[in-house]
Amino acid sequence: MEPESERVFAGERRRADRRLRAFLLALGLAMLVGLGLAVSPAGAAQVRVREGQRVRLKLRNVLTTENVQKDDWIDFDVVDDVVVLNRLVVARGSTAKGKIVKVKGAGKRKAKDASVTFEFVSVRAVDNQEIPIRAVLTKSKKRESMEVEEDSPIPGYTERVVGAEKGKEYSAFVDATIMVNAPDTTPAMVGAPAPITPAQTAPQPAAATAPVRASALTLAPEPAAVEFSSTPTGADILIDGNFVGNTPSTLRVTPGRHTVEVRLSGYHAWTRTMVVDPDSHPTVRATLVRE
Repeated sequence: MEPESERVFAGERRRADRRLRAFLLALGLAMLVGLGLAVSPAGAAQVRVREGQRVRLKLRNVLTTENVQKDDWIDFDVVDDVVVLNRLVVARGSTAKGKIVKVKGAGKRKAKDASVTFEFVSVRAVDNQEIPIRAVLTKSKKRESMEVEEDSPIPGYTERVVGAEKGKEYSAFVDATIMVNAPDTTPAMVGAPAPITPAQTAPQPAAATAPVRASALTLAPEPAAVEFSSTPTGADILIDGNFVGNTPSTLRVTPGRHTVEVRLSGYHAWTRTMVVDPDSHPTVRATLVRE
């Protein structure tokens, strides 16, 4: 029979461990709420997608003055994953919708002012809700400034037919702050090491056991909040070659050395190497130069 003092010590240790686990759980939930994440009963996370978040799209079908008319719907495909706080909110290949606002010069093959005008409407998130999107970063009360006019000649047509070729890329922007239910299967944290598979794990000799007098808790370094911005805004952010979001954004990055790249169509890529320290709050500001 173990001494009374040993039983008392073991009981106190178990209670201390329970209090520590409860404290860490509460602290983690508080951090998630502060970052804009909330945990749903099913274990998924609710992520706040802020107004102005950039979404890259490409036109699914050729768009001409001859194949659409006012109020027709047109389809786009999402070019890149949209990631917020290391959570996938809009998947690459998802569908986005637009609507034809105006068609000028239809049926008039020699019209010099022919054009097709459309507006972005919505993009489908990972939880299947439709997120409203617009054509410009800064919201405007003037509807005309939120529209896209296309009047480029379409190759392959013998007569003057204008519009936009299939696959043409656009930048759209989220039109209102929206909460998205991100699934449990989310992208790995930026800079996190890959998991070790059973085949990679070599058998280890059994370690000798020793009496335990106190429990030790080893915590991995906390990711740091890194603020990214660029001039102009709306650029892609890549960390160690992985697309993680668009400027401006604040992202959680694991401590260590990382390669940061900021890219925007029509500009030279901006690349730097940075070292992220635990508990730091560094800022990355990229000034892009036109090609």
